[in-house]
Amino acid sequence: MMTKPSARSQYKRYIGWKLFILIASAVSIPILLFLSISLGVVRIPICELFAILTGRDSGDGAAQIIWQSRLPQALIALLAGSGLSITGTAMQAVLRNPLSSPFTLGISSAAAFGAACVVVLGGGRIAALDHTITKFGLPYGSIAIGAFVSSLVATGLILFLAGLRHIKTETILLTGVALSAFYGAGIMLLQYIAEEQQLAAMVYWTFGDTQRGTWPVIAFLAVVVPLFAMWFCRQGWNYNAILHGEETARGLGVSVRRVRGLTMVFGALLTSTLVATLGVIGFVGLVVPHLARLAIGSDNRYVLPLSFFLGGGILLISDTAARILLMPRMMPVSILTAFIGAPIFLFMLLKRSTTSC
Repeated sequence: MMTKPSARSQYKRYIGWKLFILIASAVSIPILLFLSISLGVVRIPICELFAILTGRDSGDGAAQIIWQSRLPQALIALLAGSGLSITGTAMQAVLRNPLSSPFTLGISSAAAFGAACVVVLGGGRIAALDHTITKFGLPYGSIAIGAFVSSLVATGLILFLAGLRHIKTETILLTGVALSAFYGAGIMLLQYIAEEQQLAAMVYWTFGDTQRGTWPVIAFLAVVVPLFAMWFCRQGWNYNAILHGEETARGLGVSVRRVRGLTMVFGALLTSTLVATLGVIGFVGLVVPHLARLAIGSDNRYVLPLSFFLGGGILLISDTAARILLMPRMMPVSILTAFIGAPIFLFMLLKRSTTSC
């Protein structure tokens, strides 16, 4: 006679499966990283790649391609995808809206507008051959500060609406659409009054591109992104409580206003940093959290770290595909993520509207 598994053993199996998915996603990152560096116009065999990275082979031309182009680009894609994905997951949790993300709420557009304002009003000039953040003739960090201040204004409006009692989550999302249109019009106005070199600088920001990543930028993001990610992950239990309603969360001792405010501010800070360094990369922070919940359930203690790994891997795959599709030319990754993410977003929006009827 077979005995029924105890509740404790079933729970252990349930948690074990979640941990297995998390470990598998983390282990897949270095594999994807090696494949991404290997593929391109010049294909580098894995054995030669490993020898160059470990210093056993100078590689000359191949080593130059790896250290100056492909490795920085791959690391930037990993960090940006991880940061945008975990930010989108946290925002969806505190706003209780599965369609929330830095892109759909207008925060990315606000950051781009702030960066454009600094470039135009500060008299920035982009270099013709060296597209780096230090070649605008502006104080270092000024573009990031402008992006953050502008995104913080948009975040404040969203937080104000989220704090009102009778405001539906759909209204918050529509506010994001309106903010995106407003800041888009602002960017067009700045482009209209800008000089030729300033116009080139602003167009530079509209393309979310990992090719502009430099080693100092990578070192900075390698500190900032994990720090914010750890803070978001520590709030997993609080996010679970908020998902069950604000009154329930307060009854469990969660300061809803504080958690929501800090999450949105930190999300705006991380988003504006990524926009200031890479430009706008849309739909990653929207789609990846849904994929993570499909794979591991709705518990944010597991969804948040999975979104971190999954987002980095997906943007790395997208960046590799963008590099290969139009060889020898390299497409900005934001174009590919928009082509893929827009239909997925539309499908999610239609599915949500049909289920609510």
